[in-house]
Amino acid sequence: MRIGEMLVSAGLLSSEQVDEILRKQQSHPEPFGLLAQRMFGTDTTDIERIWTQTTIRMNEVIRPDTEAIDDFVIDLLTRRQAWQFRFLPLRIDSSGTLIAATTRSQLSRAVRFATRVLDRPCSFVLTDSEFLAENLEAYYALPGLDHHVIEGEPLQGALQAGDDAA
Repeated sequence: MRIGEMLVSAGLLSSEQVDEILRKQQSHPEPFGLLAQRMFGTDTTDIERIWTQTTIRMNEVIRPDTEAIDDFVIDLLTRRQAWQFRFLPLRIDSSGTLIAATTRSQLSRAVRFATRVLDRPCSFVLTDSEFLAENLEAYYALPGLDHHVIEGEPLQGALQAGDDAA
């Protein structure tokens, strides 16, 4: 089920509004949720919740080890952003969509980051915390940050611990 259909099912948009957004996307390639906000005042929180539900329904938890991470996408965010939002960019697909990995428990946080900060559409694959931590440590190393942060330790506390150890 696509995000527009889910917004209709939730009573947040009508079918006609979804069709209008899709027509607008043809001439202005912007994320569906952003257009729903601008055109019809759909609440950001509702869009993020629906997007998260859609992503969870569409994805199994995977370890995308078999796919090389494109060096170009690493520069799309800072080390702090990667850890704070538990967000690992993997590649950009042929349509220009950024494919990123995160965990099921951190998906809402990653979705908020993608919709509010990134300048391109984003799609997610779900992975386990071990894979995410290993790759954040490899590509976005910061003292004091490790798998404990992925598993829920607050970022500020981890950074403080890293500063104390240095």
